[in-house]
Amino acid sequence: MTIRWGLLGCGDIASKRVADAIVADERSELAAACRRTEHLLQAFGERFNIPTLTTSAKELFAREDLDAIYIATPVYRHCAQTIAAAEAGKHVLVEKPMAYSPAECQRMIAACSTSKVILGVAYYRRFYPVVLRLAELIADGTLGRPLSILATTGNSTRFPTEDWRVVKALGGGGPLMDIGSHRLDLFLQLFGRPRHVQATCAPSPEHDTEDMASLLIEFENRCHGMLQCYFGTVDTPDRLEVIGTDGRATTEDLNGGDLTIITAQGRRTESHPPHANLHAPLISDFTDAIVSGRPPTVTGEIGMATNDIMAIAYRESTDNRVR
Repeated sequence: MTIRWGLLGCGDIASKRVADAIVADERSELAAACRRTEHLLQAFGERFNIPTLTTSAKELFAREDLDAIYIATPVYRHCAQTIAAAEAGKHVLVEKPMAYSPAECQRMIAACSTSKVILGVAYYRRFYPVVLRLAELIADGTLGRPLSILATTGNSTRFPTEDWRVVKALGGGGPLMDIGSHRLDLFLQLFGRPRHVQATCAPSPEHDTEDMASLLIEFENRCHGMLQCYFGTVDTPDRLEVIGTDGRATTEDLNGGDLTIITAQGRRTESHPPHANLHAPLISDFTDAIVSGRPPTVTGEIGMATNDIMAIAYRESTDNRVR
């Protein structure tokens, strides 16, 4: 069975990885694409040899020769577009963060449930071998009783003021929404549900979003999580570290996959690089979910859990600000 995909949004992430991942997947076909700007759409279609191109999302959703839609548009469009695709009978894989707010996430989940279509969220780092290795080290007791997880990440780009990533009405926030969300999803994957969230966000002098966010999370298992994320930094590491009573495991470059493990037995470094196309395992998993009739690895409920934390973080940051 071949899953016929429509791609809504042909910008940066679609051009870098999503289209290639769909084309390369042996059970997928990139059958259609949609972008509002005609000449950019045509160039994208030629590059990936896409047979059907349209500037209308409504026309894309209405096509009967499509099984699934990948939504790669700015965050503020995710909810309405997911609901419209679901009502048209299409399975939906939506870019992260899932939506502007938890309330929108819930609407998306409800719409896909009512239409009996599968909803997934593009938190592709859940499939990284280095993350799965961290899960093993926690589960098998190598690190002892887990105590904390730490992530520090940044994007060196100095976004122009009109970019949706730094316009609150379009992206919902700054680095916390854009890159911090990925790390929060991993926190949930590795440490489970949170019970308490504290946060502070530093307003940007150039944009109406934060350019730095710091979170402290206490999970239901009493472990702690600490996240720091930034926009516009020159050399921010992409660190993910788990510390337990009997050891720690650290990667300084999450996308690279090298993992240093330190215990009483000594220090060693393992290599667990991700797929050459970071989106490929995500596409493969979602395709298999459709074919097999199972939930995808990253469900709408999982995606909403990260939105829940971010909503609390933004509220906490505002409420705790000294006046």
